[in-house]
Amino acid sequence: MTTRTRRTRNTRGTGRTRRTSRTGFAVAGSFLAALGMTAPAQAAEGATAASCKPAIQILQTLPGTDDPHPSPWVRHTQVSAIAPGPSRLAVGMSGMKPAYWIGEEVYAVPVPEGSGTGRVVDVNRSGLMVGQVTTREGGKAFSYRHGDPAITVLPGGDEASGVNDRGVIVGSLRDAAQNRTVGVEWSHGRPRRELPSPAGYMLYETSGLNNAGQVSGNGWELERRPGAQFLAAPGLYWPAYPDSAPSVMAPFDDTGDHHVTREIDDTGRIVGYARRGKGPDSAEFAVVWNRPDGPAVYAPWAPGAIGGTFDSISPKTGIAVGLAEFTYASPRPPDSPPARAQYWTGKGPMRVLPGLGPSLFTAAFAVTDDDRVGGAALDAQNRVRPVIWTCASKQAYVLESPRP
Repeated sequence: MTTRTRRTRNTRGTGRTRRTSRTGFAVAGSFLAALGMTAPAQAAEGATAASCKPAIQILQTLPGTDDPHPSPWVRHTQVSAIAPGPSRLAVGMSGMKPAYWIGEEVYAVPVPEGSGTGRVVDVNRSGLMVGQVTTREGGKAFSYRHGDPAITVLPGGDEASGVNDRGVIVGSLRDAAQNRTVGVEWSHGRPRRELPSPAGYMLYETSGLNNAGQVSGNGWELERRPGAQFLAAPGLYWPAYPDSAPSVMAPFDDTGDHHVTREIDDTGRIVGYARRGKGPDSAEFAVVWNRPDGPAVYAPWAPGAIGGTFDSISPKTGIAVGLAEFTYASPRPPDSPPARAQYWTGKGPMRVLPGLGPSLFTAAFAVTDDDRVGGAALDAQNRVRPVIWTCASKQAYVLESPRP
């Protein structure tokens, strides 16, 4: 039975859309009907964005899941994805437990007894959620729908990274016997194909899936090339067609830079970040690949930032969100959180989203076509809260450049 915890509604004044339906609007309609809604026309998302009110929606957390040492880099509680459309369904984790929300109300995913940590990583338009959980038998990839008595374990996988609106799921399995990680694609809960690594490279994770069936991931070079100092660590890409070969994304050099993909939109645009340099001189740069076979485009840092990453891109509108990192000289300025949720349209300066108070950090992990951003924010009681910024474009602002 689904565990449900109800708390007092707490909204400060502000939701992520992912991607289309396993069996079309018949399934989407039944899901929405369970929530007392009807399936809308696709154009409704644009109308919602046009009529939205800027606010920060603060979601409930599961009982006993407050993090005693909150940090924007050690993630225990967050909104990881928001379902497209009006369902108000969002998914993620609360205290490293798989959780989801309908509106502000939190629900625990019914995982097997004795399970440890886990999370829900994605959800599609019809309400199909996917994630992973640590059980007594090891890590398990799973799918789940609101109201089901238990999760459905996905055979042959220990992690799930994405689901599209046709119900296709991607993830991976660690094959210890052969010392490799295998990419897996499921359809209707059954393995459909293996995602082979490009020749000379080893997969370590899949990272995203779009409605066209294209997949992004990350890997390592198996052997250093003659004369090279480092193994290349590039992003990887799989076309939608099973007979098409996977490819290595640029740059695939031996500089020691580490490029990481995080998500792919419906046009094939991919976002992530690059860790460039070594030791104390290293820094992170938010990256966009406008085409899987195109160059990496490095986004600007937010004013005053010392690094930045992208974790998500909206399916159709090209908005990328992630984390901007900061450091401050003493004495610190009045409003000086160590990290802020960042928001980029693909041009112009990097913007940031407001927090729940001065010097309280924020982080963004999800963004929708209807202008919602999901993530986490520290509150005045030093608790990490799952949050959704509605009408985010009207809340995002350019930081004042630091004075010399």
